[in-house]
Amino acid sequence: MRYFTGPDSPVSAQGYLLVVERWYLRLYAKDDPAFQGRFLVETRRFGRGLPAVAPYDTHGFRSPDWIGFQYDSADVTPKTYPGLPGRWEGIPYDFVKGGAGLEFPGLPPQVVGCLDGT
Repeated sequence: MRYFTGPDSPVSAQGYLLVVERWYLRLYAKDDPAFQGRFLVETRRFGRGLPAVAPYDTHGFRSPDWIGFQYDSADVTPKTYPGLPGRWEGIPYDFVKGGAGLEFPGLPPQVVGCLDGT
């Protein structure tokens, strides 16, 4: 597990989210070896969540390994995705490059190096 802090992505002009706490975890369930993955967890002033997940056997912060899920109120049915543990709801997008209507990466350049060697 790694812990690091940094601004939101994209960095806000208002500066209201200059500190987002983030945890990187690479884990598996002892009682279910099929449940394994790499997770990014964030805490912000207004809540916490899991913005991205990557397959267990990947490394670093590379596209297309990290997948984010954009909320879609028209389809809230969780689905499975190859290489990812569990079931996820929303529109999948490339968390490293952006996508699904998001034109910015999921992590700002200031903290990308925090995932080096993972």
